Amino acid sequence: MRKISAFIVTALMLIVGFRYSWLTWQGEIQPVLATWLLFLVAVFLSFMTYWSTEKHSFTGNIINTTDLFNMCLIMFSIIVLGKNTILEFNAFDISCLVASGIILVFWRLSKMHVIANLALQGIMTVAYFPTIYRLWHTKTNTEQFGVWILVWIASAVALIPAYINRDKLGMIYASRSLTMVSVVLILMLIIYF
Repeated sequence: MRKISAFIVTALMLIVGFRYSWLTWQGEIQPVLATWLLFLVAVFLSFMTYWSTEKHSFTGNIINTTDLFNMCLIMFSIIVLGKNTILEFNAFDISCLVASGIILVFWRLSKMHVIANLALQGIMTVAYFPTIYRLWHTKTNTEQFGVWILVWIASAVALIPAYINRDKLGMIYASRSLTMVSVVLILMLIIYF
């Protein structure tokens, strides 16, 4: 069951990464660079802190691994191929990047992998705020339902191997993703109706 769930998550997240990149390249969506940069930094550090813990496995936190690949792919498409990218950075975005840097320094000095990983989950939660803010204050949906629904499904399925492995950090990562993607989907539905 673990391997099947991990395969499903990987397949869904690959579709998401390539689809989001395609939509960015075609100018059909308007990604917020700040959101994706925050995610890239936080997902990378989350991946590093997770693999530094005693309890780590490929399947236990498969969503973090696939997120890392997607963040790199999406950042590439935003920076190199993006046509309608929102490039604005505000004090909030910069403070989140600084907080990620502080967590990195804390982790490297203290070797407290779990605490650093949990702090990064907070940063990744906050990284949704620019997109949530924009969706809350706009009259048109700048995101794509299909992509976010696939991320929601992948996050839900990622809970299965994390639970089977009794991987608490994997469960926290997938639960955080599931919760925040639910908020984004609800806001998109509000705009739609």
